[in-house]
Amino acid sequence: TAWCLIYQSMALLTDVTCFLYSLLSSGNGCTEILSRCKVSQFLEFYPQHAPLLPDTFSFYTLLLWIFALLSLSWQLLLRLQPGRRSPEVLFFPDPSGAHVRHLCHLLRGSRKRMWIAMFTLTDDVLTQEILNAWERKVDVKVILDDEQCAVLGADGARLVEKGVPVLLDAHEARMHHKFAVLDDCVLTGSFNWTKQASMSNWENLCILRDPLAVSPFAMEFQKLWRAFG
Repeated sequence: TAWCLIYQSMALLTDVTCFLYSLLSSGNGCTEILSRCKVSQFLEFYPQHAPLLPDTFSFYTLLLWIFALLSLSWQLLLRLQPGRRSPEVLFFPDPSGAHVRHLCHLLRGSRKRMWIAMFTLTDDVLTQEILNAWERKVDVKVILDDEQCAVLGADGARLVEKGVPVLLDAHEARMHHKFAVLDDCVLTGSFNWTKQASMSNWENLCILRDPLAVSPFAMEFQKLWRAFG
């Protein structure tokens, strides 16, 4: 298993370190040890590592072998971390409506925060999920583009009427972001929250759960909130 490989790699590194230290303590130079010492000598003292190491290895090769094992172990460890789940990618158009239903499911699951920066918001179904989150006391904040907020069917005013904190960019440049930070995941891509985007346009929406991806989006949202507030 992955954990077994990680454990064996760390045990191997520990024993190699002890072995090298004992040789250095005997007065041999590091270069001499690495050039002359064979893995077979190491295995005489630590035979439990024999399944991992061919005894014909030089010590230089052994160190490279350990580095490769540690790199593989590190990659496996990252994959095993709960916060580093695989991303999802949704593509549109999706006439079935399955992707929007999945998006609604994610919005419904938010319990701590729902920070949305959206160029165009006209989909009443998604807007209702924002309002539902606001009613269940989620930290809801919405940033919209000022010009797009004035188009026919825009839902920004509906959110404001219900008390949802909404900011507009009020700038000659466009607030062209399309992302949402939901608790510990982020939704981002080309997808505007509109019926046109979900039913007709060629769009993409990525669902990222890696904290290293979520954190920068949360920081960017807070930066925008301060700038437009």
